[in-house]
Amino acid sequence: MIDDFLHRWRFVRGMTLEFLTEATDECLDERLAPGFVTIREQAAHLAEVQGIYQLALRGEPVNWDRKPEFTPAGDDRAAIATALADRDRELVDLLDRLRPDPTAFQIDWYGTNLGLSGYGAVFIQHESIHHGQWAAYAAIGGHRRPNGWLLNWGL
Repeated sequence: MIDDFLHRWRFVRGMTLEFLTEATDECLDERLAPGFVTIREQAAHLAEVQGIYQLALRGEPVNWDRKPEFTPAGDDRAAIATALADRDRELVDLLDRLRPDPTAFQIDWYGTNLGLSGYGAVFIQHESIHHGQWAAYAAIGGHRRPNGWLLNWGL
């Protein structure tokens, strides 16, 4: 179960990093309208949210007030990529701790009881939602999507 999740997670995270690496600054900083956040801001948000999600894997309460603890050191691509890599290293370590009995992990996720595979889906779904936003932002702004995105999603 853990290896399957990590395989799927690495694919999704790889797409995130591909977009972050290959998109132009103009694309990353596209703001469709007031109240919309940029792709760059969303990428930083992914590191923050993953940090919050991982609190639960540590046995700590999910506390959204702690987001600043997981904010990248800057808003440049390298700082965001570093924060994402840090979260991923932590994720592997936390999952390795659960390997002896992955079924022991349970969380009440806003009224739904989830085990490890269900909680892993939360990680993947959240990141994938942003991917859809990024594809839309890029298309609306007339920006090219990365090759892997074109091949995987036919964009």
